[in-house]
Amino acid sequence: MARDEDDFIFQKLRQNIQRNFPREDDFNNNFNRHIENTYSNKDSLIILETERNIDKIKNFSQKIDDPELTPALKEMISILKEMADYSKSNKEGEKKLEKINEYHLPTAVKMLNSYIDFCNFPVKNANMEKTAQEIEDVIIKLNGALKKMLVEMNQNKLIDINSDIDVLKNMLDKDGY
Repeated sequence: MARDEDDFIFQKLRQNIQRNFPREDDFNNNFNRHIENTYSNKDSLIILETERNIDKIKNFSQKIDDPELTPALKEMISILKEMADYSKSNKEGEKKLEKINEYHLPTAVKMLNSYIDFCNFPVKNANMEKTAQEIEDVIIKLNGALKKMLVEMNQNKLIDINSDIDVLKNMLDKDGY
């Protein structure tokens, strides 16, 4: 199973390299113009990594029964899915996801692993409980940051749509409508 997953990742890596570093003989001019004018990156390694992290967080949310942390994890999953979906067609979104995947999500996964260990430890002390609470707090804070990043991702889209609205209004006014 791990071998198949590695083959899949290497195949996607090859596709990313071919797309990002094409040789002149790889494409005809029409295809090059199409690639320059549109962006679709459904299977990028960054998006695949995000989806893997989403799966890990889902797994944690099934193992954790906490009135504050469980809903926070479900919210995190929802935000990350939206970010991944947005990034499939917007390069700036993918850049934000790359940053999130480099540090934020691996650290969150590590903390959630520790949280589960603390909760399953037969004897708890004040330090463990304090650390578990701090993990809950930082996950909630991370959700706030992810929400802000998602809003930033969509900000460019809003600017484009508002520009289109203004242009259309001006054209209609100019044409007397």
